[in-house]
Amino acid sequence: AAPPSSFVGLLDIFGMETFERNGYEQLLINFANEKLQALFVSEAVELVRAEFVSEGIRVELIDSPDNSAVLELFEGAKRRGGYPRPGLLSILNEETASPKPPDDARLVEALHRRFAEHPAYRKPAAAEPATSFTVRHFSAQVTYTAAGGGGAGG
Repeated sequence: AAPPSSFVGLLDIFGMETFERNGYEQLLINFANEKLQALFVSEAVELVRAEFVSEGIRVELIDSPDNSAVLELFEGAKRRGGYPRPGLLSILNEETASPKPPDDARLVEALHRRFAEHPAYRKPAAAEPATSFTVRHFSAQVTYTAAGGGGAGG
């Protein structure tokens, strides 16, 4: 049989992986989902819209979620002068690579100091564990717990 002459692919973004207790693995999975969401919006929405406009086709503005604040939280941001301001992943790396023994409270306190005012970050509520933090992802808020090994869920 001859191969098909055309192909249509579909990417389904599941949203965030969230459980009763979310650790480092869920943090990384959800970061990957954020990157996929940004790529999908860029490639499947914005580029197609720009192509239609360039061809003279009138296109209504498509309101698509902007998750740039969440990506900045994870990856950091450039400051004036080009020196990067570290993101959540850099701080996790620094804290877990420290020669000091792993300390979940120290790790989360470093995150709280750095991101307390960030729009995609939330310190734990009174009813949540002190060694937790919440990320406001594009589709849901997820609370992560740093426990047992110096990482977000070690």
